Amino acid sequence: MNDNFSAKVHPAASAGKMWVMGDEVMKRGRLEGTGFNVIDVAVPPGSGTPPHTHASPEIFRILQGTVTIWALIDGKPTETEAVPGDVVTIPAHAPHAYRNASQAPALMMSVIDDRMMEFFEAAASHEPPAGPPTPEAIGRIMALTETYGIHILAA
Repeated sequence: MNDNFSAKVHPAASAGKMWVMGDEVMKRGRLEGTGFNVIDVAVPPGSGTPPHTHASPEIFRILQGTVTIWALIDGKPTETEAVPGDVVTIPAHAPHAYRNASQAPALMMSVIDDRMMEFFEAAASHEPPAGPPTPEAIGRIMALTETYGIHILAA
């Protein structure tokens, strides 16, 4: 019997909250001994990301609302209206984007690697935005995308 391990519980109340552009990102846990992180992303109506690529794959599981996820896989564009319970996987280097086109907030869980978690932490504000992103905030995020190997394809 191995007594040197135990399950680690990450209570919802302990989630570290940060805002990246208009989305609220909550760090939920990290799988020890791996590069896997679990985050929840609250996506307000109208919010989302521009088409982009990065070296890490991603997994999205929709928890609430509807999120439109666009991806270019094997040269074929796909657009999915993902609803609660849907899981969408994005391969490494695949162009992709997401948007909440509805009038209601959406919530999704995502599994990301350490490098993406570092990007979110560097890009984050620890206060909710007072309005749309300012040109200065957009410029700061764009500079960070280059640092973290994220390539914006269109704005």
